Amino acid sequence: MKVSELMQKELVTVPPSSTIHEAALKMKEYGVGSVLVVEEGCNLKGIFTDRDIAIAVAADFKDPQTTRVRDIMATNPITINADADLDSALKIMNKGNIRRLPVTEGGWLVGLLSSADVATEIREEFDQFVGLEEAFAKR
Repeated sequence: MKVSELMQKELVTVPPSSTIHEAALKMKEYGVGSVLVVEEGCNLKGIFTDRDIAIAVAADFKDPQTTRVRDIMATNPITINADADLDSALKIMNKGNIRRLPVTEGGWLVGLLSSADVATEIREEFDQFVGLEEAFAKR
């Protein structure tokens, strides 16, 4: 399976100049745990997560109304090409301890692959396998 078949294509993004508060509101609005930080369309600059809010903002008493995403975000995130296979993505995610992997095509951001996306796919494949085994056992 290719990454492009499993990735989320509707992306939640903010510019680096956004405040932490603005980014958090966007996460809440879309029900996500991260936003991709982009400039000029889909030029990926970083990723900002709910964990960043907890550790870098709340724990360090930073003001979310004035602190900018660019001051906290993870810069130069690891990415994967959209036509890479899922096994390669899993290896990258495991090695880097990454739960969200931005997906690029020709250097531009086109999607996001999350551990939840992978888990859902694996669960569906497992359920299909169990169904086949049960059908075979009834013969």
